[in-house]
Amino acid sequence: MTADLLLARDCIICCVAAWLAPVECMFDMVESELARRGVELDGVEPPSPPAS
Repeated sequence: MTADLLLARDCIICCVAAWLAPVECMFDMVESELARRGVELDGVEPPSPPAS
């Protein structure tokens, strides 16, 4: 039964992570656009440059 609970927990974590990935990406895009426009956000570091 413990193995089943661990498997269920892992499935829930994967589903939630997959569901939140587009939201996190959109949030990063909004932050980048605000930084580009010169809006200062409290407690937020400037976005890192893309990897070369």
